[in-house]
Amino acid sequence: MQSPSRTELTDAQVDLLEEFLDSIDGAMNLETIDGFFCALVSGPVLVMPSEHLPHVFGGELPDFLSGEQAGKIMQLVFQHWNHIADTLLRGEVYRPILFENEAGVCQANDWADGYVHGVRLRWESWSGLINDMEERGLMLPVMALHFEHDDDPEFGSSPIAGEKRGDIIAHMIAGILEIYRYFAPQRMKGVQQPIQCRQPKIGRNDPCYCGSGRKFRHCHESVTLH
Repeated sequence: MQSPSRTELTDAQVDLLEEFLDSIDGAMNLETIDGFFCALVSGPVLVMPSEHLPHVFGGELPDFLSGEQAGKIMQLVFQHWNHIADTLLRGEVYRPILFENEAGVCQANDWADGYVHGVRLRWESWSGLINDMEERGLMLPVMALHFEHDDDPEFGSSPIAGEKRGDIIAHMIAGILEIYRYFAPQRMKGVQQPIQCRQPKIGRNDPCYCGSGRKFRHCHESVTLH
């Protein structure tokens, strides 16, 4: 049996993060973030937090009520990223966060939407997989769920039946690790590192850890955990 990761969010942490996300207009929900982060962690090139975090929060970093709130929320976001990265690095199957609807069914559309959003941030770099005739099928479950309710008749499809949805989700979950492995040689060139949410020794005039290029005191000093 797979042992729990020390970085995995607890139920209480999930509730806290979801409550905050619900309060931000345009922010992703946690299921969408999970898919988004899975794509970014699995992809061939690193996408810095300064670029991907605004997508999480609906276009820009939110106005936190306090430095304490900022620290808690950003810690949870980075912790979840690291949980995904740790699990895949160990070569273990990652079990995504999938919320149930009113009928108690996991639809997984939000997760697939988040994953595709992550792919589109670096679409050109994903072309190796998209155009690989032998391996491109790894993306089919994600794309089927992403386009299920699309208004464009070229992409949209009829609703996925319950049993078939379960099979698609199962293949999607298996594909997370396989896609991560597919891009491993390309990632090794840039060696993705876990996102650090603790920077106790960073100077106020040093470059900010988020990669923005701005000085730490003008960027994320107020949200860094000490």
